[in-house]
Amino acid sequence: MSARTQHVDFEKKFDATRTRVNQRLSELLDLYLGGPPRIQDAVRYVLLDGGKRLRPILCVWTHDLLDGTNDDACLDVAVAIECLHTYTLVHDDLPCMDDDDLRRGKPSCHKQFGEAIAVLTGDAVQSLCFEIVSDIERRIGLTPRHAAAVTRIIARAAGTRGLIAGQTLDLYPEGKRDLSAVSRVHRAKTAELIAAAMESGAVIADPVDDVRGRVRLAGLSAGEAFQIIDDVLDVEAEVDTLGKTPRKDLSSGKLTYPSVAGADASRARAAELVSRAKTQLEGLGDTSALEAILDFLIVRKR
Repeated sequence: MSARTQHVDFEKKFDATRTRVNQRLSELLDLYLGGPPRIQDAVRYVLLDGGKRLRPILCVWTHDLLDGTNDDACLDVAVAIECLHTYTLVHDDLPCMDDDDLRRGKPSCHKQFGEAIAVLTGDAVQSLCFEIVSDIERRIGLTPRHAAAVTRIIARAAGTRGLIAGQTLDLYPEGKRDLSAVSRVHRAKTAELIAAAMESGAVIADPVDDVRGRVRLAGLSAGEAFQIIDDVLDVEAEVDTLGKTPRKDLSSGKLTYPSVAGADASRARAAELVSRAKTQLEGLGDTSALEAILDFLIVRKR
C-alpha cells in the first residue's frame, strides 16, 4: 500500500469516526440537556460546531485495537470525554485565564454569550460528562465495574493531579523556566486527558492490567507530543488555519517548549515522544490506525 493510500484511508477512518462521535453527541444532548434556552444555546454552541474530536477518536480506536465488543458504551464514553475537554477550552479562553477571543474558528463562548454564561457553560459541560458516564449502566448495560473504572480515570485526569494542576502551573509557573517545567505543565494540562481517553477505551475492552498500563503510558507520550506541536503552531500558524489567536502564548510570555528550546528542537522532541508511544503499543494487535493518528499529531497544521 502506498503512502498516499495509507493517508487517504486514515482520513476516511478519522472522518467516519468523527461523524459517529458528532452524531452521538447531538443525540445525547437531546437526551440530557435542559434548563433555560440561553444556557442550552451556549452548550450547543461550544459542543456541536468544530473540533477535531481527537480524544474521543483515540478512545474508540484504542477499544477497537484491543478487540473490544462494547462499541456503544465506548462511543458514549468518548462523547463524555469530548464534553470534558470542551469545558477546559471554554474556561481556558476566559479573560481571567488565557483571554482568547477565538476558538475553533469562531468567537469564544465568553465573546458570544458573556463571561457569566461562559463560566456556567463550562460547568454545565463538565457535569454533562459525568452524567453521561454515570448513566451508561442503565442506558446501554456497561457493567458497574467498568463504569466506575472509567469514572475514576476521567475524574483523575480532570482533578488537581491533572487538568487543574496543569492550568494552575500554566498561570503561575514554579521554579526554573526550563524544559522540565514545561513538561510538567504539558503532562498535567494536556497529556493526562489524552491518556485517560485511551485508557478508558482500553478498560471498556477489558484487557489485562499490563495492557491498560501500556496504553496509558502511550497516551501520556502522545499527549505531550500533541501539546508541544500546539506550542509550535502558536508561533508558526495563522489564524485562518489555527482557528484561534496565533502567537498568543508568545505575546503573553507564557512558558512553552519552543520558548525554551526553539521550534526545531520542539518538533524533534515531539517525534521522539510519538516513537515512544508507538513502542508502548507494539504487540497489542493491528496498531496501524493508532500509529497513523500518532503521526498526525506531529504533522498537523491546526
